[in-house]
Amino acid sequence: MTQSLNHFRLVVSALLLAVALAQAAEPAASLADPPIASGKLLLVEDFESTPVGQIPAGFTKTGAVGVVNDVAHSGRKSLRMEAAVNGARKITLSGDALAALRGEHWGRLYFKVQLPTPVPEDNGKKFPVIHSTLVSFSALSPQFKDPIEVRVLGMVMGPKGTFQYLYNVQPKKRPEFGKGTKYNYQYTDQWTLAEWHVDYATQTYELFINGEPVKDASFSKGEGNFEKAEIPEVFQSLSFGWTNYQKAGKGFVAWIDDIALAKDRVGDRGLPSGRK
Repeated sequence: MTQSLNHFRLVVSALLLAVALAQAAEPAASLADPPIASGKLLLVEDFESTPVGQIPAGFTKTGAVGVVNDVAHSGRKSLRMEAAVNGARKITLSGDALAALRGEHWGRLYFKVQLPTPVPEDNGKKFPVIHSTLVSFSALSPQFKDPIEVRVLGMVMGPKGTFQYLYNVQPKKRPEFGKGTKYNYQYTDQWTLAEWHVDYATQTYELFINGEPVKDASFSKGEGNFEKAEIPEVFQSLSFGWTNYQKAGKGFVAWIDDIALAKDRVGDRGLPSGRK
Protein backbone atom coordinates (compact mmCIF):
# COMPACT_ATOMS: atom_id res chain seq x y z
CA MET A 1 0.00 0.00 0.00
CA THR A 2 2.78 2.38 0.98
CA GLN A 3 4.65 1.55 -2.22
CA SER A 4 1.54 2.27 -4.32
CA LEU A 5 1.01 5.57 -2.53
CA ASN A 6 4.60 6.61 -3.12
CA HIS A 7 4.28 5.69 -6.78
CA PHE A 8 1.12 7.79 -7.03
CA ARG A 9 2.86 10.72 -5.40
CA LEU A 10 5.78 10.43 -7.85
CA VAL A 11 3.38 10.38 -10.80
CA VAL A 12 1.52 13.45 -9.51
CA SER A 13 4.79 15.29 -8.86
CA ALA A 14 6.00 14.49 -12.35
CA LEU A 15 2.77 15.76 -13.84
CA LEU A 16 2.92 18.98 -11.82
CA LEU A 17 6.53 19.49 -12.88
CA ALA A 18 5.61 18.95 -16.52
CA VAL A 19 2.80 21.51 -16.28
CA ALA A 20 5.13 24.03 -14.62
CA LEU A 21 7.79 23.55 -17.28
CA ALA A 22 5.20 23.92 -20.04
CA GLN A 23 3.91 27.15 -18.53
CA ALA A 24 7.46 28.48 -18.17
CA ALA A 25 8.13 27.67 -21.81
CA GLU A 26 5.12 29.68 -22.97
CA PRO A 27 6.03 33.23 -24.04
CA ALA A 28 4.98 35.83 -21.53
CA ALA A 29 2.39 38.39 -22.49
CA SER A 30 4.24 40.89 -24.66
CA LEU A 31 3.87 44.36 -26.07
CA ALA A 32 4.39 42.69 -29.42
CA ASP A 33 0.85 41.25 -29.63
CA PRO A 34 -1.67 43.48 -27.82
CA PRO A 35 -5.37 43.31 -28.71
CA ILE A 36 -7.00 45.84 -30.98
CA ALA A 37 -8.60 48.44 -28.71
CA SER A 38 -11.50 50.88 -28.99
CA GLY A 39 -9.99 54.02 -27.47
CA LYS A 40 -10.15 57.54 -28.83
CA LEU A 41 -8.52 58.17 -32.20
CA LEU A 42 -6.17 61.14 -31.92
CA LEU A 43 -5.55 61.63 -35.63
CA VAL A 44 -7.73 60.32 -38.44
CA GLU A 45 -7.52 60.90 -42.19
CA ASP A 46 -9.45 59.00 -44.87
CA PHE A 47 -9.26 61.81 -47.51
CA GLU A 48 -13.02 61.67 -48.17
CA SER A 49 -13.57 65.39 -47.49
CA THR A 50 -10.55 66.55 -49.54
CA PRO A 51 -11.14 67.69 -53.15
CA VAL A 52 -9.49 65.63 -55.87
CA GLY A 53 -5.98 66.89 -56.62
CA GLN A 54 -5.66 68.58 -53.24
CA ILE A 55 -4.24 67.52 -49.86
CA PRO A 56 -6.05 67.53 -46.49
CA ALA A 57 -6.37 70.82 -44.62
CA GLY A 58 -3.58 71.44 -42.13
CA PHE A 59 -0.95 69.51 -44.12
CA THR A 60 1.77 70.86 -46.37
CA LYS A 61 2.97 68.94 -49.39
CA THR A 62 6.30 68.06 -50.96
CA GLY A 63 6.45 66.76 -54.51
CA ALA A 64 3.72 65.29 -56.70
CA VAL A 65 1.06 64.03 -54.29
CA GLY A 66 -2.70 64.54 -54.12
CA VAL A 67 -6.09 62.97 -53.47
CA VAL A 68 -7.72 60.79 -56.14
CA ASN A 69 -11.19 59.25 -56.38
CA ASP A 70 -10.49 56.22 -58.56
CA VAL A 71 -8.66 54.13 -55.90
CA ALA A 72 -9.61 53.69 -52.24
CA HIS A 73 -9.32 51.24 -49.39
CA SER A 74 -12.65 52.48 -48.01
CA GLY A 75 -15.00 55.15 -49.25
CA ARG A 76 -14.07 56.67 -52.61
CA LYS A 77 -10.77 58.50 -52.12
CA SER A 78 -7.13 57.96 -51.20
CA LEU A 79 -3.81 59.79 -51.38
CA ARG A 80 -1.76 59.06 -54.49
CA MET A 81 2.01 59.54 -54.72
CA GLU A 82 3.14 60.06 -58.30
CA ALA A 83 6.24 58.58 -59.89
CA ALA A 84 9.58 60.35 -59.52
CA VAL A 85 13.15 59.26 -60.06
CA ASN A 86 13.90 60.02 -56.41
CA GLY A 87 12.97 62.44 -53.64
CA ALA A 88 9.80 63.01 -51.62
CA ARG A 89 6.13 62.94 -52.56
CA LYS A 90 4.54 63.41 -49.16
CA ILE A 91 2.23 65.42 -46.91
CA THR A 92 3.40 66.78 -43.55
CA LEU A 93 1.56 67.80 -40.39
CA SER A 94 3.16 69.83 -37.61
CA GLY A 95 2.35 71.95 -34.57
CA ASP A 96 -0.43 71.48 -32.03
CA ALA A 97 -2.02 68.61 -33.98
CA LEU A 98 0.80 66.36 -32.72
CA ALA A 99 0.73 67.44 -29.09
CA ALA A 100 -1.59 64.63 -27.98
CA LEU A 101 0.81 61.97 -29.25
CA ARG A 102 3.60 62.90 -26.84
CA GLY A 103 6.03 60.04 -26.25
CA GLU A 104 3.85 57.07 -27.13
CA HIS A 105 1.30 56.20 -29.77
CA TRP A 106 0.03 53.51 -32.10
CA GLY A 107 -0.42 54.29 -35.79
CA ARG A 108 -1.74 52.54 -38.83
CA LEU A 109 -2.41 53.07 -42.51
CA TYR A 110 -3.14 51.04 -45.62
CA PHE A 111 -0.90 51.27 -48.68
CA LYS A 112 -0.60 49.70 -52.12
CA VAL A 113 1.97 50.01 -54.91
CA GLN A 114 1.56 50.05 -58.68
CA LEU A 115 3.15 47.04 -60.37
CA PRO A 116 5.62 46.45 -61.86
CA THR A 117 7.83 48.44 -59.53
CA PRO A 118 11.28 49.82 -60.37
CA VAL A 119 14.29 47.73 -59.38
CA PRO A 120 17.68 48.98 -58.16
CA GLU A 121 20.04 50.19 -60.86
CA ASP A 122 23.16 48.17 -61.49
CA ASN A 123 25.58 50.85 -60.38
CA GLY A 124 28.58 48.64 -59.78
CA LYS A 125 27.77 48.05 -56.13
CA LYS A 126 27.67 44.50 -54.80
CA PHE A 127 24.21 45.06 -53.35
CA PRO A 128 22.36 47.95 -55.04
CA VAL A 129 19.22 49.09 -53.21
CA ILE A 130 16.30 51.51 -53.30
CA HIS A 131 15.54 52.77 -49.81
CA SER A 132 12.03 54.21 -49.39
CA THR A 133 10.06 55.72 -46.49
CA LEU A 134 6.27 55.95 -46.06
CA VAL A 135 5.93 57.37 -42.52
CA SER A 136 8.43 59.60 -40.72
CA PHE A 137 8.67 62.10 -37.85
CA SER A 138 11.00 65.00 -37.26
CA ALA A 139 12.24 65.54 -33.70
CA LEU A 140 15.23 66.22 -31.50
CA SER A 141 17.30 63.22 -30.49
CA PRO A 142 16.73 62.33 -26.81
CA GLN A 143 20.37 61.26 -26.69
CA PHE A 144 22.27 63.97 -28.58
CA LYS A 145 19.69 66.80 -28.72
CA ASP A 146 20.27 67.29 -32.45
CA PRO A 147 17.68 67.19 -35.27
CA ILE A 148 16.71 63.71 -36.48
CA GLU A 149 14.18 62.08 -38.79
CA VAL A 150 12.58 58.98 -37.26
CA ARG A 151 11.32 56.69 -40.03
CA VAL A 152 8.81 54.26 -38.57
CA LEU A 153 7.72 52.66 -41.85
CA GLY A 154 10.56 52.18 -44.28
CA MET A 155 11.47 49.63 -46.92
CA VAL A 156 14.73 48.79 -48.69
CA MET A 157 14.49 46.93 -52.00
CA GLY A 158 17.42 44.72 -52.89
CA PRO A 159 18.80 43.65 -56.28
CA LYS A 160 16.37 40.70 -56.58
CA GLY A 161 13.30 42.93 -56.31
CA THR A 162 12.43 41.86 -52.77
CA PHE A 163 12.58 44.25 -49.84
CA GLN A 164 13.07 44.50 -46.09
CA TYR A 165 10.99 46.50 -43.63
CA LEU A 166 13.11 48.98 -41.72
CA TYR A 167 13.07 51.23 -38.67
CA ASN A 168 15.55 53.97 -39.49
CA VAL A 169 16.83 57.17 -37.87
CA GLN A 170 18.58 59.82 -39.97
CA PRO A 171 20.42 62.55 -38.04
CA LYS A 172 21.43 65.65 -39.97
CA LYS A 173 25.14 65.48 -39.10
CA ARG A 174 25.69 61.93 -37.84
CA PRO A 175 25.53 58.56 -39.60
CA GLU A 176 22.10 57.02 -39.92
CA PHE A 177 21.22 53.71 -38.25
CA GLY A 178 18.37 51.23 -38.34
CA LYS A 179 16.99 47.78 -37.67
CA GLY A 180 15.43 45.76 -40.46
CA THR A 181 14.08 42.39 -41.51
CA LYS A 182 15.47 39.99 -44.05
CA TYR A 183 14.66 40.72 -47.69
CA ASN A 184 11.59 38.50 -47.66
CA TYR A 185 8.85 40.88 -48.83
CA GLN A 186 7.46 41.89 -52.21
CA TYR A 187 5.47 44.99 -53.12
CA THR A 188 1.85 44.30 -53.97
CA ASP A 189 -0.99 46.11 -55.68
CA GLN A 190 -3.34 44.85 -52.96
CA TRP A 191 -3.96 46.94 -49.84
CA THR A 192 -1.44 46.22 -47.06
CA LEU A 193 -2.19 47.13 -43.43
CA ALA A 194 0.91 48.59 -41.75
CA GLU A 195 0.95 49.38 -38.01
CA TRP A 196 3.64 50.89 -35.82
CA HIS A 197 4.04 51.52 -32.10
CA VAL A 198 6.62 53.82 -30.51
CA ASP A 199 7.19 54.44 -26.80
CA TYR A 200 9.72 56.95 -25.48
CA ALA A 201 9.52 55.65 -21.87
CA THR A 202 10.76 52.16 -22.79
CA GLN A 203 12.49 53.01 -26.10
CA THR A 204 10.22 50.52 -27.84
CA TYR A 205 9.40 50.23 -31.53
CA GLU A 206 7.04 47.62 -32.96
CA LEU A 207 5.90 46.90 -36.49
CA PHE A 208 2.93 44.85 -37.67
CA ILE A 209 2.08 43.96 -41.26
CA ASN A 210 -1.42 42.69 -42.02
CA GLY A 211 -1.93 42.10 -38.31
CA GLU A 212 1.20 40.01 -37.80
CA PRO A 213 4.11 41.23 -35.64
CA VAL A 214 7.35 41.80 -37.54
CA LYS A 215 9.66 40.88 -34.69
CA ASP A 216 13.01 41.16 -36.46
CA ALA A 217 12.40 44.87 -37.12
CA SER A 218 11.07 45.56 -33.60
CA PHE A 219 12.92 46.24 -30.35
CA SER A 220 12.56 47.37 -26.76
CA LYS A 221 15.76 48.90 -25.36
CA GLY A 222 14.48 49.86 -21.90
CA GLU A 223 14.10 53.12 -20.03
CA GLY A 224 16.82 55.66 -20.80
CA ASN A 225 18.64 53.38 -23.25
CA PHE A 226 18.62 55.56 -26.36
CA GLU A 227 21.45 53.80 -28.19
CA LYS A 228 20.35 52.80 -31.72
CA ALA A 229 16.76 53.77 -30.89
CA GLU A 230 16.49 57.53 -30.18
CA ILE A 231 12.70 57.52 -29.92
CA PRO A 232 11.87 61.12 -28.94
CA GLU A 233 9.56 62.34 -26.21
CA VAL A 234 8.03 64.97 -28.51
CA PHE A 235 7.47 64.88 -32.27
CA GLN A 236 7.75 68.11 -34.24
CA SER A 237 6.23 66.96 -37.52
CA LEU A 238 4.70 63.85 -39.10
CA SER A 239 4.88 62.92 -42.79
CA PHE A 240 2.99 60.39 -44.92
CA GLY A 241 3.93 59.62 -48.50
CA TRP A 242 6.72 58.08 -50.53
CA THR A 243 10.36 59.14 -50.43
CA ASN A 244 13.05 57.13 -52.18
CA TYR A 245 16.68 58.11 -51.72
CA GLN A 246 18.30 56.30 -54.65
CA LYS A 247 17.34 56.60 -58.31
CA ALA A 248 14.37 54.40 -59.19
CA GLY A 249 14.03 54.54 -62.94
CA LYS A 250 10.53 55.80 -63.81
CA GLY A 251 9.71 55.81 -60.10
CA PHE A 252 7.16 54.32 -57.73
CA VAL A 253 3.44 55.07 -57.85
CA ALA A 254 1.65 54.30 -54.59
CA TRP A 255 -1.50 55.04 -52.60
CA ILE A 256 -2.22 55.55 -48.87
CA ASP A 257 -5.60 55.46 -47.14
CA ASP A 258 -7.36 55.27 -43.76
CA ILE A 259 -4.65 56.74 -41.53
CA ALA A 260 -5.35 56.54 -37.79
CA LEU A 261 -3.26 57.24 -34.66
CA ALA A 262 -4.21 56.57 -31.05
CA LYS A 263 -2.83 55.74 -27.61
CA ASP A 264 -3.76 52.09 -28.02
CA ARG A 265 -3.68 49.69 -30.94
CA VAL A 266 -5.90 50.68 -33.86
CA GLY A 267 -5.38 47.61 -36.04
CA ASP A 268 -8.00 47.12 -38.76
CA ARG A 269 -10.71 49.15 -37.01
CA GLY A 270 -13.01 51.02 -39.32
CA LEU A 271 -13.04 54.79 -39.03
CA PRO A 272 -16.06 56.47 -37.42
CA SER A 273 -18.73 57.71 -39.81
CA GLY A 274 -19.97 61.28 -39.77
CA ARG A 275 -16.84 62.54 -38.03
CA LYS A 276 -16.28 65.52 -40.35
